[in-house]
Amino acid sequence: MKNRSGMVVLTASLALAQACGTNEQQDAAVATEQVAETGTEASVREDVSFDALFREAGGEFNVPPALLKSIAFVQTRYQMVEGAEEFEGRPAVFGMMALPGALLEEGAKRARVTVAQARTDARSNVRAAAALLSHRAESLRVDRTRASQWAPAVEAVSGIQDEAGRRSFVQDEVFRTLRLGLGTLSKEWDASGQSLAAEPVGQRTQALAAGPDYAPAVWRPSPNYNARPLSPRMVIIHTCESGYSGCWSWLTNTQSQVSAHYVVREDGLEISQLVREGSRGWHIGATYQCSNNSGMECGLNGRSANDFTIGIEHGGYAASKTWPVGQIDASARLLCDITRDNGIPRDRYHVVGHGQLQPYNRTDPGANWPWTDYLNRANAHCGGGCSVGGAILTRYNQLGGAGGILGPCTTNELKTPDGVGRFNHFQKGSIYWTPETGAWEVHGLIRAKWEALGWETGVLGYPTTGEMATPDGVGRFNHFKKDGTLGSIYWTPELGAWEVHGLIRAKWEALGWETGVLGYPTTDETATPDGVGRFNHFKKGGIEGSIYWTQATGAHEVHGLIRAKWKELNWEKGALGYPVSDEYAVTGGRESEFQKGFLTYNAASNSVTVRMK
Repeated sequence: MKNRSGMVVLTASLALAQACGTNEQQDAAVATEQVAETGTEASVREDVSFDALFREAGGEFNVPPALLKSIAFVQTRYQMVEGAEEFEGRPAVFGMMALPGALLEEGAKRARVTVAQARTDARSNVRAAAALLSHRAESLRVDRTRASQWAPAVEAVSGIQDEAGRRSFVQDEVFRTLRLGLGTLSKEWDASGQSLAAEPVGQRTQALAAGPDYAPAVWRPSPNYNARPLSPRMVIIHTCESGYSGCWSWLTNTQSQVSAHYVVREDGLEISQLVREGSRGWHIGATYQCSNNSGMECGLNGRSANDFTIGIEHGGYAASKTWPVGQIDASARLLCDITRDNGIPRDRYHVVGHGQLQPYNRTDPGANWPWTDYLNRANAHCGGGCSVGGAILTRYNQLGGAGGILGPCTTNELKTPDGVGRFNHFQKGSIYWTPETGAWEVHGLIRAKWEALGWETGVLGYPTTGEMATPDGVGRFNHFKKDGTLGSIYWTPELGAWEVHGLIRAKWEALGWETGVLGYPTTDETATPDGVGRFNHFKKGGIEGSIYWTQATGAHEVHGLIRAKWKELNWEKGALGYPVSDEYAVTGGRESEFQKGFLTYNAASNSVTVRMK
């Protein structure tokens, strides 16, 4: 949903200054009405399970019970959370009231409970929050008979550093929830004549800019981003380990040095875009390792995961037992838009959790994130998944379609980055097409190797065959072609997948491929240490072999005991230099010629001798 106009309501209490900064400002949108909440959201909000706790703590510390309940709903949906660090420098929060470190300690002291009790016991946690609120109300001389006057006290115990974030937390979340109603406690407060219902709303709505990449979002640009070195290839799902306002306000704070592209509110009725999709957000601290992602996208190994990902934060916690339906659906709509615009497959290899890629110190979005429902919703919002057509469809059907070796499609047909071909990704592989080569599938570990080499922009170019069994029945292979140069990837269970191309491949073919003297490759083509030549190593049974090439000598094989002797003499850097012949028969044995001499194998003595030129 690129560059579409949008209309979003924000209260005047939000600082419109947030819509400026280095990440470019959008034109302000026209004010309109927000979408109504779902019935499920209302039933959760009005749940009475903890009303007795709010009523007791409110009575003890002279704080409206409905206000306590509203804060608990906004912060945790009444779940006792054991928070975790999501952003460095921002403390974890605890309990139903989401109290961070220093506030938790102060609240526990004022409620006369231990910090451990305030962290883990619901009654103690609510009492600690009520004691804090009461103390701040007293310090700020709050008129406790007027609901709106509680705003500065609620801001003071929010744990939010940013002023605009604190105001948004109170006005757009806590007070909004109070006006929507919290069941019995709201009715009791209304009856007292002191609730928000007794006061005029007193706020005018004011528009903020729509998101530059996703119009239903609001634009709150973060300064924490830089240029993206790679196009987006994945989406990372995060949890804020806090509520929504605390999350976006921290991610737009220059001092935080973190950001994400989007933040989704718990009710799903507001999404903040903070960084353009085309820019590099700072939302994950890990370098990518495909071993954390089922061996997918191994060509990205060692790169910062920020280079090629889009980050979606969600108000909430990795420890959450359930997730709001509205939030999941809103995020799924956003995911549909991101993946469709950027050509990202909607699967568990390209839509991944923060903790999956950074397992040593993150767990979000947690064990209870509804992955299947989430991806199904995203596919439904995108119109039922993806389409396959033309020559790619013909090949796909020959391979068994969705029930075949590739599985269902995960992208529509897309143009390749070099502009020459077209492709579809599937759950278990890909089909690539060009007018010259036709449509061919690549999957499994051969595809992973091709990906690691740079797909079609790498040394091999496009596939010219599908994956096939080798004549000896041991391995599998695909052939490729780039600008007239032929290449291949060969795989066996023992040796893995390796590429061979150009003149080294031509020599290997002349020797009989894997059925010849060398067997299968055990390396990709590699530069020699002296920078002059190129080589691949091979193996057949227990015998090792190689093909070495230079511009001056051409490509020649060396194997067995002659190769072992050449290796002992320091390969091409030794006295003999590069091979200038393949191994050939001589009286009593075998021999290979090198630039500066010969290595001769004597069958009778099973030894190799050196003869210099």
